[in-house]
Amino acid sequence: MTRVDLTLKPAPRHPICVGAGFVAADIVEGRTEEFVAAGGSCGNVLAILAWLGWKSYPVARLGRDWAATVIRKEFESIGVEGDFLSDEKAVQTPIVIQRFVEDKAGKRVHRFSLACPECGGWLPRFRASTLQQATEVTESATAPKAFYMDRLSPAALKLAGWAKDNGALVVFEPSSIGDERQFQKAVDLCHILKFSHDRLGHMRDLLEAQQPKVIVETLAEEGLRVRWRGHWSELPAFKTPAFVDGAGAGDWTSAGLLHQLGTTGAKVFETLQKPRLLSALRFGQALAAVNCGYEGARGVMLAMTRDQLAKRLTALASRKTEASDSHQDAASHESDIPTRLCATCASDEKGAPKPKKAMSG
Repeated sequence: MTRVDLTLKPAPRHPICVGAGFVAADIVEGRTEEFVAAGGSCGNVLAILAWLGWKSYPVARLGRDWAATVIRKEFESIGVEGDFLSDEKAVQTPIVIQRFVEDKAGKRVHRFSLACPECGGWLPRFRASTLQQATEVTESATAPKAFYMDRLSPAALKLAGWAKDNGALVVFEPSSIGDERQFQKAVDLCHILKFSHDRLGHMRDLLEAQQPKVIVETLAEEGLRVRWRGHWSELPAFKTPAFVDGAGAGDWTSAGLLHQLGTTGAKVFETLQKPRLLSALRFGQALAAVNCGYEGARGVMLAMTRDQLAKRLTALASRKTEASDSHQDAASHESDIPTRLCATCASDEKGAPKPKKAMSG
C-alpha cells in the first residue's frame, strides 16, 4: 500500500463547508457519568471540520429549548457558524440517548435510543430543513468548497444542487433509503457516496451507481472499501491501543476525507489519483481510530489538543502505541440534563434539572 501521510494540518484559508441533515443533542450514559454533546452525523462532521480550521455552516431546525441551548453553546465554543440554524418555538430539538452494552462476545458496544427513559414515548425527532432555509443559504454570500448531507428533503436537494453548480464537492452519507425519488436524486448529485455495509450494503444498485465519482462502503472494525474508476480497493481499520467507544467513527472518517480533498472543491477531481484518495481515506480512518479511545462521538476533541492529536496520528503512522491522555480541554462545561426529556413527560411534570457534567465532545 502507498505510504500514508497522517500529518495533521489546519485547513488553508478557512474553506467553507455547508451541511444539511441531522443535528441533535446526544446524551451519553458513560461509565462514570452522563454527559451531553452536540451530535448527529451532520452536526459531528461540521463540528470536526470547524475544529480543523474550516468555516462550517450547518443548516438545521432547532427549537427554543434546553437541547438547542446545549448545541448552540458547544458549536459557538468550537467555531461552528450558527447563521442557518433555525430558532423555532414550535419545534423540539432532536435528542438521542447513547448507551453501552456488551455483545455476545463480551465486547463493549454502543446503542442509540430515541425513546424517552421515563415514559417510553418518542424523544424529539429530526425535522427536515425548509425550502425557506435553503433559500436563505443560496441567497447569502456563502461560497462553499464542500457540501455534506445525511438526511434528505427538498431543501437538502436544493442546497446540494446549488453547491454542485457552484463548484463544491458534494458528499452524501445516507443511513436509509426513505423516499426513493429523493434518494436517487441525491445519488446522482453527489461526487462521493458513503454508507455503511450494515445499513445499505445489501443494495446492489447502490454499489453499482454510476454518477458518484467515489463510493465508500464502511465495514465497521474490518475497515472500508472504496470504488474509484470502476475498481474496488480495501483499506483495513487502524488498530487502536484502547477501544472505548465506536460512536462517531464514520463521522471522523468523513470529516478527514473532506479535510484532505475538499479544500479546492470539485476541482480536486481534475488531478485526483488513486494514491491521494486512499491517503485521504486512511487519514480519516486514523482520526476515527484515535477517537475510539474516548467516550462520545467527538470525545477526542475534549480529551486532547490538536497538537496532541497530531502526535497520536504520527504514532499510528509509525505503528507505535501511546497511552491515552487523561487531559481535558478547557472547552468542557457544565450543563443540566432535565429529568423529563420528551414533550409528554415535560407537560405532566416540569422536572427540576439534575446537575450532570456535560462534555462537548
